[in-house]
Amino acid sequence: MQATLATSQPKWLRAVDEWINDLDMRSDGRENRRRLARVLGFNADWKTLTTNTLTWSTIAERTGMSRATVARHLLALHEAGWIGRVAAGRSAAAKQAAGWKSDDAFINDAPVYALTQPVDDAAVDINETPPTVSGYKEFPARAREAETPPGAAMRPSSTKAADGRPSTVPAHRTLPAWPGHVTPSSKDERGLAGREWARRVPALRKLSAEHLRFLAKDFFTAGWTIRDLITALDSLPDGRAHGQFVGGQWVPYSGADGIPAARLGHWVSWRLNAWRNDDQTVKESPTQTRLRREETAKKQQQVQRQVREEERLRNQAQMATPEGQAAKQACLAQFASRPKRRVRRR
Repeated sequence: MQATLATSQPKWLRAVDEWINDLDMRSDGRENRRRLARVLGFNADWKTLTTNTLTWSTIAERTGMSRATVARHLLALHEAGWIGRVAAGRSAAAKQAAGWKSDDAFINDAPVYALTQPVDDAAVDINETPPTVSGYKEFPARAREAETPPGAAMRPSSTKAADGRPSTVPAHRTLPAWPGHVTPSSKDERGLAGREWARRVPALRKLSAEHLRFLAKDFFTAGWTIRDLITALDSLPDGRAHGQFVGGQWVPYSGADGIPAARLGHWVSWRLNAWRNDDQTVKESPTQTRLRREETAKKQQQVQRQVREEERLRNQAQMATPEGQAAKQACLAQFASRPKRRVRRR
């Protein structure tokens, strides 16, 4: 199916929502598809209307669905013309097997999706974007590269399809230096994590990746991730935003935008120190807290299910005894001896 690039995120989200409401499928399936579509829409670049940071694992984590369910709904959106796959994803293992040697060889490449709208009776050449009115560009639901760049050891900086429409599809993919949900273990990995930390928090770009790696060393050793560090810069362990008491009230204040580079490292250490214990050991990260609570809740649910199952088996065994059968017959006889209620007809 042919499609055009969507004009804006809000219009795309409303159009997809209306399409999902009209689908002949179960309500939970519609809700899962709507949840996935919103993840795509809210994470798309405002200018290019493309996503380049959403792997299947990321989508599955944010929607609570399995990878198979994510793949099924992505295929449905693609076949209906609501998304176009500009570039396929690639795992780190596949890149290493292909001969990649740079830092990007250890990072999974997220597929690039474009927000599109289906168009009826539109003849569009897959390999070329025809000239159209400004703000309205024909966009195939599946964009393919006309040629495969030679050499597997180096990644091409751009694609021929992207060169033909620079205002629609980004020719260069912005790759994370290190995944935000993975704890770095080696020195090199911590350096990559420091670089990614600065990319996600622009105020930290005044510091080098090595300096950030040093500031976060103890936290990475304790199992923290970049997402945890970002949370620690914004909030305290009790959930309040960083701030101070003014007139007996807690007043949050902003981040490090106005702090000079010479003092920025001290500011980062000061905010991270709020997440240390009295003996200067690092507290558990927000992710570790969430996982611990989820594991505790899961164990409690298992215990409750086991208690209910034991009670059911105990009642079943009790009813199988002669005394239980006699009590059952006595109850049935008591119900049968009750006078029947007459229903008055009006």
